[in-house]
Amino acid sequence: MVAGNAAPAPNFEAVRALVDDAEPLPSVRRFQGDPEPGLPRNGIKPGQWHPDALGLPPDCPVTALGVNGGANYFLDPIGQLVVYAKPYGQADTLDLFRGRHNYLYWAFPKYSASKVIDGEDGEQMFAVEGWRNEKVRECLIAACTAKGPWSPTDKLRGRGAWLDAHGGIVLHCGPDLMVDGRRTPPGEFDGKVYPTRPPLPRPWPRPIAATENPAKLLMPLLRTWSFARPDVDAHLLLGWIGAAFLGAALPWRPIVYVIGDAGTGKSTLQEFIKGLLGEWLIQTVETTAAGIYQHVGHDCVPIAVDEFEGKADNKAAGKVLELARQACSGGLMLRGGDRHTGVQFEARSTFLFSSINTPPLKPQDLSRMAVLRLHKLKAGAPPPELDKQVLGNIGRMILKRMLDQWPRYLYTYKQFRAELQRGGYDARGQDTFGTLLACADLIEHDEWHDDRLKTAVDGDMKPWSEVMAANLMAEFEDRIENWRNCLNHMLSVNVDAWRGGTKSNVGQVLEDWCKEVGYLDPDPDETNGNYASEYNNDVKKVRSVLAPAGLGLERRRGKDDWLIVPNQNPMTRKLFADTPWGGEIGAGVWAGALRQGPQGGVWEPGQCTVAGVKSRCTLISLRALYGPGGIMRPDAPPAPPAPVSPAGFQRSPDPNMAEK
Repeated sequence: MVAGNAAPAPNFEAVRALVDDAEPLPSVRRFQGDPEPGLPRNGIKPGQWHPDALGLPPDCPVTALGVNGGANYFLDPIGQLVVYAKPYGQADTLDLFRGRHNYLYWAFPKYSASKVIDGEDGEQMFAVEGWRNEKVRECLIAACTAKGPWSPTDKLRGRGAWLDAHGGIVLHCGPDLMVDGRRTPPGEFDGKVYPTRPPLPRPWPRPIAATENPAKLLMPLLRTWSFARPDVDAHLLLGWIGAAFLGAALPWRPIVYVIGDAGTGKSTLQEFIKGLLGEWLIQTVETTAAGIYQHVGHDCVPIAVDEFEGKADNKAAGKVLELARQACSGGLMLRGGDRHTGVQFEARSTFLFSSINTPPLKPQDLSRMAVLRLHKLKAGAPPPELDKQVLGNIGRMILKRMLDQWPRYLYTYKQFRAELQRGGYDARGQDTFGTLLACADLIEHDEWHDDRLKTAVDGDMKPWSEVMAANLMAEFEDRIENWRNCLNHMLSVNVDAWRGGTKSNVGQVLEDWCKEVGYLDPDPDETNGNYASEYNNDVKKVRSVLAPAGLGLERRRGKDDWLIVPNQNPMTRKLFADTPWGGEIGAGVWAGALRQGPQGGVWEPGQCTVAGVKSRCTLISLRALYGPGGIMRPDAPPAPPAPVSPAGFQRSPDPNMAEK
């Protein structure tokens, strides 16, 4: 052979992967053993069988699961979930047995009254012309009754990753399950029911060497986008991709929201992630919450929504965000269904959103998401590789990594949560970003080492608690506690009764009063150098101004002044119209919201008279609002994060084993 023309060495590992991954050629499904009408089955003549423990014929092709009201639940011959309910017609039975009609002819024969044929032994017999549907119905209902009450809400598991009774993962790929690396037919497993579903890409079939770690291929591609936090955002997105595969197996499912102007590559990024996840990902635009849960059903596959723009009417977007919020912890969804059977499932998908402008994000939304901001792509930057076959293989390798490394997930998750707590994160922030960091760690590394609580930034190793300190993260800039939002609204909303007057909101009245009584340093008057007040230390004037808003002022001899906020008052309710704190007449919500703040420091309960009406009220300290260090002062220090321990986890003696 001529030197330099030697054939390259064969890649035997790639060949083994192809062999392990091979699927049988599709063929028409045939059911062996079902005889033609009138003939015996396994030596047993039609209708002459002995019932099993549930009263069904031997080798019955449908599996009884149980009953819930008038709904009888079965798995059909190919493993799909079927509800058998009234009117129990012959078409309903045929639909349940799906292609096994010859079995029905044998098990529940209906004989002709006139047609006679010769049997196999020469004996004459009446011909079988159908099946007795009433007998089928009797056996099926009795079998479900014998199994007892059953509901798909907590028993049915669609496609995706689920936890078994021992903390391991059952991966439902549609036509089969992956348990401990082995394929298992769908059906009842470990007390749960896994029905047959359309196929999803399976994990990479061969072990992955360290030199072939998919993160080494993926991270350079992710960094071709111009993220606002280059050292953080690509890493968080890698973690979301890993979390997307694990679905219901995770204790917490974080949301990622990608924001960027036109030309920043948001849609290309969505296409890139779709290439990685393939059929695992439900990708959509202009969707509704109803459309999502109807499409997902009992699956726990990830969902990506592109062009999720904020609009004048954000009600539909709000419902989608509510669904995503419920999915973080596994919210139970209850919807009506046909034939008096309700649709119930737990939302356990991970969500990815992208848009130029976000819809209104509530504090409970921001606490559950990582917001990744994109800048314009650099001029001349090469587009990322989007070959679907290559990306699909990388995605399957990531899934393989997540399954192989799963035994150490909880320990890894706990370590990152504790590190984020040191960075000022509350419990929800620890859940969200701890999950993303832990999933990225499972993809990138084989074992846990404490040095991974640090990351490389500009060539130096810095702790994640410093790189991702809560006060540096855009996700927390607009996050305000519910009681603070309620208080801010009450102080800043315009009062209808003052439209012809000089005051516009409650906060201005209180601030002026606090300047007069000395809580605030008064501003010098431009003309005479003295502070000009319209109240002249007359509390009656202040009370008369506050009364049209249903509010009052409580003065205590030698003590602080307090704003009186009645717990129920129609005038006060107008301040909270069209807000979450408004409630209904006689059932306001604002008092409960305000009392979520620190009692004694900001508020205390009371019973006061406002505008001649005595009622229970919430008293707000004006010194706490406008005094030195008050929460309404521009120099007020931020409230320190509440100490939160990562409860629910116990330290494992082996850091590379899952904690039980």
